[in-house]
Amino acid sequence: MRQEDRLALRRLIDEQQAAALGTVTPDGTPFVSYVLYAVERREGYAPGLLLLLSRLAAHTGHLFAGSPLSLLITAAPHSVSDPQALARVTLQGRALAIPRDVPDYAAAQMTYVQRLPTQQHLFALPDFTLFRVTLHEARYVGGFGRAFTLDSAALAAVLTMNVAGPA
Repeated sequence: MRQEDRLALRRLIDEQQAAALGTVTPDGTPFVSYVLYAVERREGYAPGLLLLLSRLAAHTGHLFAGSPLSLLITAAPHSVSDPQALARVTLQGRALAIPRDVPDYAAAQMTYVQRLPTQQHLFALPDFTLFRVTLHEARYVGGFGRAFTLDSAALAAVLTMNVAGPA
């Protein structure tokens, strides 16, 4: 994977804020929905994602039941003339609810709200739960002939790489 592909993947994940969320129902049926996410980078931990989900949503029940997840993030459809050429990444992982009484809850909440300020009011609703997603694998398609699978270590390296341009 070339440096330009790593940078494009990093930008895709950082710049988007919505994803298709795939979970598995208790009887094994695939289920897809739509969620907002924020990237979380904590000192001493691999980067991951934060999801703020309502307990009323089916996908939240699936996650509480231990379902693995998959998130599909795509570039904006208007960014290319051929939708098949859209940059996209499928992330595989697991989500765990973050209890409101743990020390790092406030920092996770702040990260989420900084990325998605219009969602702040949802934290006041008792049926919303903040989840931390641990990422295990990614499949990135950056265009024709540019598809790569990344394990958790390679994905973490992309999500922590320096993206600053020349000074």
